[in-house]
Amino acid sequence: MTQTTLAPEVNRPQSTEPAFGLLNRLFRLATVVLAVVVVLMLVVLIGRSAVYKIHAYERGLHLRGGRFIAVDDPGWHVQIPLVDTVIIVKVNERLGYVEQVPAMTSDDVTMDVSLQYTYRVSDPQRFALEVDDPERIIFEFVQGKLRDVVNTKEMTEVMHSRAEMNTEVMAALREKEEQYGVQFVTVQIQSASPPEEVVTAIKDRMVAVQRQEQAQAEAAQRRTLADAEYYAAQKKADGSAYEITALAAADAQRIALTSAAEREAMQATLAALQGKGDLGAQYIQLLIAEQLKDNSKWIISGGSGETVPVVELRTTP
Repeated sequence: MTQTTLAPEVNRPQSTEPAFGLLNRLFRLATVVLAVVVVLMLVVLIGRSAVYKIHAYERGLHLRGGRFIAVDDPGWHVQIPLVDTVIIVKVNERLGYVEQVPAMTSDDVTMDVSLQYTYRVSDPQRFALEVDDPERIIFEFVQGKLRDVVNTKEMTEVMHSRAEMNTEVMAALREKEEQYGVQFVTVQIQSASPPEEVVTAIKDRMVAVQRQEQAQAEAAQRRTLADAEYYAAQKKADGSAYEITALAAADAQRIALTSAAEREAMQATLAALQGKGDLGAQYIQLLIAEQLKDNSKWIISGGSGETVPVVELRTTP
């Protein structure tokens, strides 16, 4: 019994030795594979950090150990990992907006002015490395220049001369383009409005001007009507006066012609009765009495030119 129990104990290690060898080989293989994977990952990471791409709308600022080396143009580039640094700067056109900034005009009126501007980066090195927070600085610079231009204008110019103001603001902004490494493309004033109380005063003034113009138009119309009536009355009066004058002249002419005709007839009659004796003389006296019966007095001149005294024809009452 003692021999049968010892035999299995001697043979057990011999049966488990191949299994332990297999596990050891698998462990070593897994370690190798894991090492290879880690190495490959390190190679990929190092490769990705060493190679970089610059797009067409970008420029790269290549720094080595904190010192600027060059500006990288669009394309693929290589850097030394953990040594070099690349700062990407966008150089395409950008939009900025100054919204409702208060500005005092030359006639002491506060205007709320809005401005839209666009610019692009012309010098990436100066823009990113020499200016701290360049977008904010450019915004404050544009806002200040807008106030400066408004300060030189009157309220009416600010409201109605935006094109001229755009030109002046653009000229002022170009003074700092080189310093900030940018190029301004467009500047456009969007709105310019006075305070509410000024708007109310302007509306009241416009209403007063309209009423004044209306009153002036009505006064001019009434004056025109009065002038027309006066002209018509004057023409009517001139016509009446002319008519009276013409009638008087015609009547005077008629009387003169009648008197002349009667005088000529009388003279012809007197000439025909001369030398007829007493009958002719009596007939002449009758004719004279008929002609002058409406007169109070009459005078008869003799043929030799001597004057006969005045004879009273009418009887006294």
